[in-house]
Amino acid sequence: MHDEMLFAHEGSEQAPDPAALAPWKVAVVDDDESVRAITRIALGPLRIDDRPLKLLEATSAAEGIALFAAHGDIALGLIDMVMEEPAAGLKVIDTVRNVQGNHKVRLVVRTGQPGHLPEERIVRENEINDYREKTELSAQKLRSVTTSAIRAYRDLDRLEADYHALAVMLAELAERCTTGQSGHATAVAAVVKALAGRAGWPEARIVQLQHAALLHDLGLASLLVLGDTRLAFGYPLDAASRQRVREHALEGGQRLALLGTAEGRLAARLAREHHERWDGGGYPQGLAGTAIAIESRLLAIANAIDVRLVPPEGRAPDDTDALREHLQAEAGRAYDPDLAALAIEHLPGLLAAHRAAIGASNGRR
Repeated sequence: MHDEMLFAHEGSEQAPDPAALAPWKVAVVDDDESVRAITRIALGPLRIDDRPLKLLEATSAAEGIALFAAHGDIALGLIDMVMEEPAAGLKVIDTVRNVQGNHKVRLVVRTGQPGHLPEERIVRENEINDYREKTELSAQKLRSVTTSAIRAYRDLDRLEADYHALAVMLAELAERCTTGQSGHATAVAAVVKALAGRAGWPEARIVQLQHAALLHDLGLASLLVLGDTRLAFGYPLDAASRQRVREHALEGGQRLALLGTAEGRLAARLAREHHERWDGGGYPQGLAGTAIAIESRLLAIANAIDVRLVPPEGRAPDDTDALREHLQAEAGRAYDPDLAALAIEHLPGLLAAHRAAIGASNGRR
């Protein structure tokens, strides 16, 4: 008998009430019931950082994809390579990483048929974190792999929280230095998050967009170098100052591209493209239609909502009717017509998200 079935609970100390601690979610995607049962037995008593595990099971690629879509906070996925088809596991991995945009979850491939696809090729061509043959995964090894993977997820989670806090600080610093106010970035990020949610995006992709959106105006800080400290959109500008303001999009994109991460690349693209227009009349590149990233098209609408609700000095804010009329008039011109229609349909929810963000922001009003 394999040693998977021969281990006992470790330690005799009284553990805290599991209900008082949020469990680590582990997705087990495998069409073999015996493998799932052994996994339950091996990982059931495991605690990491004094938190229990919650196993979520799926028996096919389609079920696995749905599982990850429904639970954006899965820490670890144990993915069988060969299920209903030889590369079913790769289909799950590709969807989680490239469609759902979840690059934080740790993905471990488990296979009972290693000859179907070579390990080296799988690891090289796919964003996986470990590759194991089922025959080598005893109970102890499975617990070790699980512990290491969840600790890596925990560390990434902490880094993400730190990044988010830093992004808020940088955004507010850029705004205060160039416009004398703050709150635009957090309000826009809240609205774009709400709009992406209405579009049915998976949670991981929404969070990535929200974080990246915070830095869309980072290029405004470059205006300080040029000696302009009150160059905000809506203020009277001469031709030279107007051109410098327009350059903030490219400047921000260039600086954010230095981050070198998936979220950094998205932030850089948002910075470059958030003033592009659907009809090609925007700046700085004159992009049109779907040549503009969908994230940037969502951001353009969120940006307009905030600017029109909380305009610069000397301009009255729009009410709900005026904002709706603006979105209708500019659909197919400034904005993606489908996304503008979505925003109009869900305008009350977007306005609620905006109010909450403004209320949480200090110094905007």
